[in-house]
Amino acid sequence: MHVVAASLEWDLIFRLVALSITFQILFFGPLTVVIQDAPSRLERRRTNGMATFVTLPLALGLAWAYGGMSWDPYAVGVILGITATVQGWTHMTLLSSGSPSVVGGLK
Repeated sequence: MHVVAASLEWDLIFRLVALSITFQILFFGPLTVVIQDAPSRLERRRTNGMATFVTLPLALGLAWAYGGMSWDPYAVGVILGITATVQGWTHMTLLSSGSPSVVGGLK
């Protein structure tokens, strides 16, 4: 969709789709855990772990796009840093001894 919007020079649509893609990649782990809605904390941790392996290559592609289709160290650092922080935060939330069915305040 963003390729079509870019080719037709629909700047607003392109930016909205790019923002949606960015959000989905940066929050892939927590979104996957919430959508899965597994009954046990162990299953949710496993899902987040698998999501981490999926989201890291996607984050590299996102950094490539934000770096102007080149390897900009700043873009790579920021995107991977945010992705790792979100994934780590989700993992730590799932390890905590709080409510067993809550991930960062979301069920």
